[in-house]
Amino acid sequence: MDRRKAIKNIGLSFGTITLSSSVVSIIKGCQSSDLSWTPKFFNNYQLSNLELIMESIIPETDTPGAISLKIVRFADSYLNATLKKSDKEIVLKDLNKFLSLVKKETNSNNLSSEIFNQYLLKYLDKNVFENENEKFISSFLENIRNLTVRSYKVNEYVMFNILNYRPVPGKYDGCADLSEFGIQGSVPT
Repeated sequence: MDRRKAIKNIGLSFGTITLSSSVVSIIKGCQSSDLSWTPKFFNNYQLSNLELIMESIIPETDTPGAISLKIVRFADSYLNATLKKSDKEIVLKDLNKFLSLVKKETNSNNLSSEIFNQYLLKYLDKNVFENENEKFISSFLENIRNLTVRSYKVNEYVMFNILNYRPVPGKYDGCADLSEFGIQGSVPT
């Protein structure tokens, strides 16, 4: 498979999270405050840096941020459960490449949220690139942003407290008086 095609497919899978029963179980598993949780997809170094990037994308404000909602746990479990082996290798390779580029450009072994904030501001939504590394960084950060936002939206706290989630199909009242709903033209009178 062509590397560009694989990255495009991975980007599409980041963009769409279907709430199947397995994804729902992943969501519930990520909500626990279990201190013995271990990553299934990323190693601890990758996970801690990815967590800082995600927190830079969705910081703590008057609502919880990515770290306090453990968004990285969902991302780890979701990617592990849904990606093919070849796609997993590409994601890990790209994350490692991104982290090495950042270390090299900043001359720092201790990457921080401030460094990732600067990269997000500089490269996210950038259209003109000076070299292939800039193009790679921009594309990589776009994929991580999509993964972060999608993971945030399916978080239990966010769904119920921010997005006002209502289970489908919702409340059913078969004996309701249609005039209560105020819908004109949908029911003949």
